[in-house]
Amino acid sequence: MPDELVESISASRVAMIGTDCKSPRCVALVGEVGVKVSCSIYEQRATTCREFDPVWADGEHNSHCDAARAAFGLPPVVLVAA
Repeated sequence: MPDELVESISASRVAMIGTDCKSPRCVALVGEVGVKVSCSIYEQRATTCREFDPVWADGEHNSHCDAARAAFGLPPVVLVAA
């Protein structure tokens, strides 16, 4: 992660600027939530982001993704059978 995009949250931990607050929004997130967003540092993203699977990735539900969407007033993503 680029040093200029992180802030210290303890002696041994950092967080992306904008993520350690009541209404988190990562400084690296570009676009409009609910319309189209992307990570401006995708190849350099944090381990936390690398380990966070989107809802229904590989057919698996992710309740954390639903919670993140709900925080922005968005409904859960529903898997539609083909």
